[in-house]
Amino acid sequence: MEAEPDQLPLILLDAQMPDMDGFAVAEHIKRNPALTGATIMMLTSDQQCGDAERCRELGIALHLTKPIGQSDLLDAILLSLGQRQPAAQLAEQVATPPPRTAQRPLRILLAEDNAVNQGLAVRMLEKRGHRVVLTSNGREALETLEQAAFSAFDVVLMDVQMPEMDGFEATTAIRAREKSFGAHIPIIAITAHALKSDRERCLEAGMDGYISNPVRAADLFAEIERHVPDCVASATQPLTLVADAAEPASNEVLDYDALLAHVEGDTILLAELVKIFEDELPRLLAALRQAAAEGDARALERAAHTLKGTLSSFAAPAATAAARQLELVSRAGDLNAAAKACAALEQQIVRLKPLLLGLCQGVPR
Repeated sequence: MEAEPDQLPLILLDAQMPDMDGFAVAEHIKRNPALTGATIMMLTSDQQCGDAERCRELGIALHLTKPIGQSDLLDAILLSLGQRQPAAQLAEQVATPPPRTAQRPLRILLAEDNAVNQGLAVRMLEKRGHRVVLTSNGREALETLEQAAFSAFDVVLMDVQMPEMDGFEATTAIRAREKSFGAHIPIIAITAHALKSDRERCLEAGMDGYISNPVRAADLFAEIERHVPDCVASATQPLTLVADAAEPASNEVLDYDALLAHVEGDTILLAELVKIFEDELPRLLAALRQAAAEGDARALERAAHTLKGTLSSFAAPAATAAARQLELVSRAGDLNAAAKACAALEQQIVRLKPLLLGLCQGVPR
């Protein structure tokens, strides 16, 4: 006899159990007709290669890494039971028309060193028919423009804080060198904050406009259209984006609505960005730990800034706030405070990671 729908259990398993591990138990549960439809969650000390695939095969709702706090476990349980819906289900509820195709496809040079932000911006632009050339710092952007005699691109999207040569230095150099070609290419800054002082510094460096990180599609395309007017799509193709959610509480681990808004309801893109985050996180944390161990405040500030940009793109308020705090105390050279801030940031990342992975389960990556 099968259980009634409202009586179906939630089963929480530990992957590393003696005698029979959690996956073997899940297989037995799935073969038991009385437990058909039960919700299974898996806890593991360390996600191993192939674990995600085994979870999908067994229909496990969420795969979480220990340690996990009480509030995060509650969030995960609610997500598994459908009270917080996975990205694929959330996207179905968002009435978002397909992105409009530009009247004229643009050739866009993107200078951005953050891998997650690269993926987000490139997909936004390419979905609207634009062609994107990607560079990772200001020096590469300058060299790319010089090789093209400053004539191959319609607009440059320039991150302000990059290694080797930042956006301000690159823009100053571009403005000096393009004079000999009689050209002026629009440069739109991508800044951490859209403050008045940021705007003034951008304009002083020779930039034409600016938007803030994390990049929002509505802001990005409004600014591009302001400086490249003939790229505007026809009025018969209105673009309606997912509305931005209200400013989340800084202690919230993951703002699901804002995250879906950032990717315009594109759950495939979200899964790709989470995969980039998974791949990049060990390197980013290694840089953070090395800088802390060496007492290198400048390197610690840079590492915190990079993590802040990544975490803000995932609408993770608590982790973003922790990265911002580490960036500030490192800039001030307070290494004692930085040590505490490092620990707090890593704790927030431990809370965030399983929720991101769980949100994308069932979405092809």
